[in-house]
Amino acid sequence: MTTPLPMPEPGAWWARLGSDAGIVFLPGTSAEAQAAEFRLDEGAPFRPLSQLPLPEATPGGTILLLRVRGATAIGLRIADGAWLPLGPARNLDALGPLVQAAPRLLALLAGKAAGPLRAASDALLASDLLALAKPLLRPAPDAVRPLVMLGHGRSLWRVEAGGWLVTPQGVARAPDPEGGLAPLPAGAAGAVLLRADGVAQHLPGHSPPCPTLVELARQTSGPQRGLLRQAFIALRRHVQEPWCRDAVRDAQVLAMAPPRAAAEPANAVGAAVDRAISDHGGGVFLLGWLHDPLRLTRGMMLRGPFGAIPVPPEAIHRVSRPDVVKKFEQAPFGDCDPRPGFVVHVPDAGPGPVAQWRLEIALGSGDAIELVAGPALIPAAQAREVVLRSVNPLDVGPAMLDQVLAPAAARLHAAASADPEGQEVVQIGERPSAPTVSFVIPLYRNLRFIRHQVAAFARDPMLRDVEIIYVLDSPEQRGEAEHLLRGTCGLAGLGVTLVLHGRNAGYATACNSGAAIATAPLLLMLNSDVVPDRPGWLAPLAARLDADPRIACVGPKLMFDDGSLQHAGLYFARGPGNDWFNCHYFKGFPRHYPDANRPRDVPGVTGAAMLIRRQAWDEVGGFHAGYIVGDYEDSDLCLRLRQAGGTIFYEPAAELFHFERQSIAQHGGYAGTVAAAYNRRLHHRRWDSTIEALMDGFSRHGETFAAA
Repeated sequence: MTTPLPMPEPGAWWARLGSDAGIVFLPGTSAEAQAAEFRLDEGAPFRPLSQLPLPEATPGGTILLLRVRGATAIGLRIADGAWLPLGPARNLDALGPLVQAAPRLLALLAGKAAGPLRAASDALLASDLLALAKPLLRPAPDAVRPLVMLGHGRSLWRVEAGGWLVTPQGVARAPDPEGGLAPLPAGAAGAVLLRADGVAQHLPGHSPPCPTLVELARQTSGPQRGLLRQAFIALRRHVQEPWCRDAVRDAQVLAMAPPRAAAEPANAVGAAVDRAISDHGGGVFLLGWLHDPLRLTRGMMLRGPFGAIPVPPEAIHRVSRPDVVKKFEQAPFGDCDPRPGFVVHVPDAGPGPVAQWRLEIALGSGDAIELVAGPALIPAAQAREVVLRSVNPLDVGPAMLDQVLAPAAARLHAAASADPEGQEVVQIGERPSAPTVSFVIPLYRNLRFIRHQVAAFARDPMLRDVEIIYVLDSPEQRGEAEHLLRGTCGLAGLGVTLVLHGRNAGYATACNSGAAIATAPLLLMLNSDVVPDRPGWLAPLAARLDADPRIACVGPKLMFDDGSLQHAGLYFARGPGNDWFNCHYFKGFPRHYPDANRPRDVPGVTGAAMLIRRQAWDEVGGFHAGYIVGDYEDSDLCLRLRQAGGTIFYEPAAELFHFERQSIAQHGGYAGTVAAAYNRRLHHRRWDSTIEALMDGFSRHGETFAAA
């Protein structure tokens, strides 16, 4: 059994601070203070929010902070002792001797009030702090004043130290200065600064006008440029706060320097940084070239407003640049390296945001060539296309993909996907009341197959009761798509639902949007460039699902426009780099090849046409949106359906023409880029061991090693 601590000395007392807080002075040891409990009137016991041991220069004891609200009496006990009434609250003047003996107590009280007590906006508390500070108050030195306006009432001040600002409206944090400057909140002029060292300063209420950060960025004189550098140093710890991000971004964007390269063939060293763009995740992607036949260069350094970042030599990947080779083929110091281009991804480029980067090419002499890039802050979707298009696909190996292109593209894809899509649903004609199948057909740019597709649907009596949902993922075509569907579907007598995205969100998101409003128990994912060969094709697909509840998804036979086989089920085969590739069984074989006309279990089917149970779709969450544009989502879905216990089936009795890849041929983020390699790598990393085990159970008959 523990021995209770003794009762507190009779000198314990309390005083109100502000509207809601109470300060208890407890003489004795810190052990007694740590064991103290309180109650308000006859309420439940509670511990103090904070305790502040008093220095030896003051009467020994501890100050405890409580939230007392409107209590008229406070009870105190130590450990298991009896309750002791503290009596009526003393006047605030009782704190005066403690504050004068320990001036640092003021800043501590302000910090605790703004923190644990959550009383930063309590005007009465601010008034009490000002009254306690009055005997210690002294004017700030002349050098303490605002130098740069930041917007929203904030400004950068030259101050000696941080602390807590007290104004008649409340208490606010004054950060410690960096480079001599600190960003102070609105109302700092004329406020009292309570510093941690015990100094209480009265800041000037009026100062000469000072420039905004944007105006300062536009100045070219030496002193102004020096002040700008100081300003960015002072702000670098605050750039995650919205007010600071806006000020820093605007100052850079509105005062950008023109891009600069060293591209003269007569020079011994030529270089340019074509793009230095934010990856919207704290890093930067670099694309450029370097001509250095005499090997004069010693490294690269990125410079932004918050400081310099060395570019590790091992992070630089060289790529071909025929344009640069041609430019320097007759250069006086020698022709070009056959791979003068470079790409780099620096995953941590400092606090940001950086609107424009400079790249320094260091020379052996100690000098440097400074290159200035163009805008670094561009929309995430556009930046993603820059990254994917930056390198000739023939130059891309696993190391470059894994270390440079994929990390940058992944961050940009995540940022682009996080932007709100916006969605509008337009009903054209009658919508079936109880459809058995919902068609989900994404549209992007290429609308030329719609007439053929709708005409084929109209000729098929079975499709009169299906729900047809088109999802337009290219919002700039809204008028054209709606006009086309109203005319075509009106002539055919078919009702369709048109889902309109406010931005291009990608294949997976488009399909998921359509599925989200579908009402049938079966979902048919269908590309806009797939046209049925003849009526009746849907029946064998639905019958296959009806016949076997284990089947989660079934795919039809797909043909090229010449009638040869394009798809008779999907399988996986290892390709270059040992990655798994999506391949089609019997691709290029004759349409009526006997083995391709046999229904069977297959590893997967293509998303160009797949009929899925709605319940299975919902269980796995639809298409995975981590793939870019539209590639490998279908096999990923099939693998997740298998993982959930379903099987995948190929049904050759359903025949459709697939004008392969026409549905994404006009997508700038796919054609001529490394998007396919990115998706394949992502897919491989997600499913490598699963595919290995899966393919061991399938016959190799019909494999053509023709990639999807």
